[in-house]
Amino acid sequence: MENRKLSAAVARRVITPPKGIYQIGYGDRVKGNLGVHDDLTATALVLDDGTTRLAIVALDMLTINEFIVDRVRARLLPTEALLCCSHTHSGPIAYADEKSPRRNREYIDLLVERIVEAVQEAQANLLPARLEYSSGEGNVGINRREKMPDGHMEIGRNPEGARDKSVQVVSVFTPLDASRHSPHFQRETEAGVRIATLVNYACHGTVLGPDNLLISADWIGVMREKVEGELGGLTLFLQGAAADINPDMYWEDARAFEKVTEQGLGVAEAVLAAARAGSRETRATPLGIQRAEVWLPTETRVESTRPPKKYTKPLLAMARMPGFMAVFADILLDQRYPWKPVIEARDGFWSVPMRVNAARIGDLALVTFGAETFTEIGMKVKSASPAAQTLFASVSDGCVSYLHTEESHAEGGYEVDVAPLAYRYPGRLQAKCESLALDAAKNLLEKLW
Repeated sequence: MENRKLSAAVARRVITPPKGIYQIGYGDRVKGNLGVHDDLTATALVLDDGTTRLAIVALDMLTINEFIVDRVRARLLPTEALLCCSHTHSGPIAYADEKSPRRNREYIDLLVERIVEAVQEAQANLLPARLEYSSGEGNVGINRREKMPDGHMEIGRNPEGARDKSVQVVSVFTPLDASRHSPHFQRETEAGVRIATLVNYACHGTVLGPDNLLISADWIGVMREKVEGELGGLTLFLQGAAADINPDMYWEDARAFEKVTEQGLGVAEAVLAAARAGSRETRATPLGIQRAEVWLPTETRVESTRPPKKYTKPLLAMARMPGFMAVFADILLDQRYPWKPVIEARDGFWSVPMRVNAARIGDLALVTFGAETFTEIGMKVKSASPAAQTLFASVSDGCVSYLHTEESHAEGGYEVDVAPLAYRYPGRLQAKCESLALDAAKNLLEKLW
């Protein structure tokens, strides 16, 4: 185990959709994108210790459907791929099948191909590598669950609410002599040549609101460009537990992209400060990965052979459409948020499978949940981890809507009551789903340590 040596490489592909493809993240967009403000990318970091090969892929997408994840993973085996989405709300659809419009199918096919190409290019250019770890704090973001005077929860501003402020940075270096064989130009430093910077931070990609119809990586793209310009190499962003964390600002269409720059540079400065001031070498091997599916029960009991479509009327009401148009709810959903869920009867309740992954990178752990995860849950995963340092990435390898805390279950609100409907679920997730997910992460990490 101690004699294993790390090799690494990075590669990037553009995954920007063509004009007309719908953006997902807001339910009230009534037409496809009108063009591109900034390109979306898939950036692959491949790590290899001679026994295990792990590909971490950072995607400029809101999320990615599990069925599409499986298409990518099948193409890349035996490499273990983790597909981690930035959660930009100005990114494209994440699912299409044989029933979908042709342009949707063509884009998803292109997306799969570009992700596979990025990983394969990195695999073909592996070099000896070493890792450094550093951390700091970011001030972009605020807890968004605001309790109103009548007691109900709204998406607003809650300065007293929980928030994971940590900015975690993993720097990947290759020796100066090895770097000469790299296909990408990188900047030489005393530590070697930086080929990649992993950034883990929790904040929604919602600087741009629903009125924006231009494709954009939101603040994440600005952050990435700044870090790459200052440090060299390619930057991969891993979205943290940001389900209840929004940028601390209000939408203002006249200055929308100025605000994107402000927020992105705010995070970039925290990343740069951490990388320059407190970076220290960390053991990079062994590599390992454990995966699990955690079945999360909804509140709807199994009383028929198929889950009831309880989502149709509430969604129509949100869209200010009359209830008698419920027959058109799926058509509307397929246009604005094409998705294919997995729903099965388990222990008397309709349940959905959330993907949980735990990866070991020497002294570092990376835990991923296939859900928009409340910040409190991500903090619990990290505090309970046996690793020296633990990164947490949500909306990875799929998404089952929001994974809320047991406490917030009683409070309700958009994340608890409404969001599951867009995933075609027959009801809310149960309060115990938090503990089921935490137990799964704990078990996977114990297997690796």
